[in-house]
Amino acid sequence: MEPGPRFFWSLERLPAELLQPIAEGLIPQCPLTTRFALRPSGTWEFRDASHQWADWLVSHHNLLSFAQTSRRMAAIARPLLYHTLVIPTARALVLLFRRVNERPEIGPWIRSITCLANVAGAVTVAEVHREWERQAGGRSWNSRQAETNDYDPRIGLELLKAILLKAPNLRDFLLACPDHDLVPRDAEPPDQLLPNFRDAVLRYRTEFSPAASEAVLNFVPLGLMRNLTSLRIYCHREDGDRQLTLSRLLADHVVETLQLLPHVKTLELCCASADKLRAPDIVLPPLPHIEHLRLYGSHIHEPRLVALCLACVNLQSLVVHFESSSTDEDRDLLPEGKTLNEALAGLAGSLRMLELVALSEGHYLTRGRERPRKPENHRLTCIPELVRLDRLTLDYRGVFGTLGILEEDDGERLCQLLPPSLRDFTLVCEWGTARDWKQSYLANLDMVLHGVECLCASPSHRLSSISLAIHSWPAESRFHRRFKREVEAARQRCARAGILFRTFDLLPSYQDEDEIDPVEEGQEESDEAGDEDEHEVRAEEELAGHIPPEEELELEEEDEASEYYVTDEEESDPEREARRPPTFNAFLQRLGDDHGHSLDELFYAYHEDRWDEYLF
Repeated sequence: MEPGPRFFWSLERLPAELLQPIAEGLIPQCPLTTRFALRPSGTWEFRDASHQWADWLVSHHNLLSFAQTSRRMAAIARPLLYHTLVIPTARALVLLFRRVNERPEIGPWIRSITCLANVAGAVTVAEVHREWERQAGGRSWNSRQAETNDYDPRIGLELLKAILLKAPNLRDFLLACPDHDLVPRDAEPPDQLLPNFRDAVLRYRTEFSPAASEAVLNFVPLGLMRNLTSLRIYCHREDGDRQLTLSRLLADHVVETLQLLPHVKTLELCCASADKLRAPDIVLPPLPHIEHLRLYGSHIHEPRLVALCLACVNLQSLVVHFESSSTDEDRDLLPEGKTLNEALAGLAGSLRMLELVALSEGHYLTRGRERPRKPENHRLTCIPELVRLDRLTLDYRGVFGTLGILEEDDGERLCQLLPPSLRDFTLVCEWGTARDWKQSYLANLDMVLHGVECLCASPSHRLSSISLAIHSWPAESRFHRRFKREVEAARQRCARAGILFRTFDLLPSYQDEDEIDPVEEGQEESDEAGDEDEHEVRAEEELAGHIPPEEELELEEEDEASEYYVTDEEESDPEREARRPPTFNAFLQRLGDDHGHSLDELFYAYHEDRWDEYLF
């Protein structure tokens, strides 16, 4: 039946209780604490402050368009326009302050604030003064400026502090100042921390003088923000360094004062180490209010992480992306002598999401000085005990151990290494590079894909997704046919079991972002080297007389992959070879009778040239 001439389809006909959730669905998402975002294609993208602002602006424009359709829509959407705010510039800082100051009803509408402006930077402070004079009609910021006609360096901090205090219902605050370019792109001076603030940071770090940095630290009145439940800090880069910045000072200060912030349930830090400055003791006071802890690009070591896990007894989600490795000496600093395995096992009653990824070579577990090496110190053995775990992301070191080559039964043991409650599992396969031995990489990949097959057939697991973060180079290498074929077979096998299977690139590192890219000449040299490698491959194929068909290439790959235990491509170490036991029996004699390992394990360790893991 056709509607009558006076009948029309419009949102205006919907009741307010239906329009409200529609408008709420248009509220912009808060910017992320980390600036690495995963594209739908499976590659990573670095989203700096300007990108985050642009993303928010697009979403905010959609909500604004909804509000401008009619007076009724405006009445519904007006409070939501101030729900999630981003401060990208000095002009936006002054404008928001004046608006919440002149219209007090706006403050209670605010739920989230992200500050992307460097409120203590020299350039930003000067711009804030100019914007204040322009928007205030030439009126001075305070009496001191009116008398001396000098800029007040605290104006940016004071304006931000006033905005935070005028938002009594604020739930989430993110400080994420923009990074400085490693190589200046123009003649304008960088927006560096003002000298007096930098001096305060230095004195706070070297002399532990709270008075020197009181004005800097108090600009975020955490103790007065009673409804704040989420505190997030991105430690930005200035002059190639992230240590002597306002954001890093605040991040370290927050860790020291967490006990005094019982309202904060979520803490996210990026490019910080979560260390305490004035209290070198590893042990932390009880922090039962912390439920979500996320540390991106962190240089934290196992002792500090164990202390956090022991203090946050109600932790529900833990995310740590390590950018430095723990050392054997760290084992002496473990609080109460407990390892990360034991600390995580103590969270079995609350932990629902765990993500531990080492982004560089090494491990976040301290293996200690014991000789021979104990297998339990090579992996997280506590994972099956986390009976409430719903999402898990681990690199292969945490699942299988620190060794470069997986054991023969690792794939089958994957079912026993995961708890039955798990719904989403991601394994970071960060072994090998494009220049490493292909057989080792493919053998490890075969072992992991076999583990995926076992998970699909396991009746005790109820996984909904399995993801592999892997190198992207095999897809373009000489083994691309086998790589794509095996990955696609795993995808189909998971689909038949009702499991979503996907792959994406390895997680990126902030250390790489903080390194200056090679000059164009170096890039040209690398391009030439890449061309030479390609020419060498073609030359090898021409020597064979023809390009081998797919069947022969697959057979060649299978033969090479089956012999991955022996390699002559690595450079020999004369001193290490001199210490190597000449025979397997000599190896057993040097271990002694109380070595505590099976003969099969030692046999493979000796013939895979891993004997020094047990002797030295």
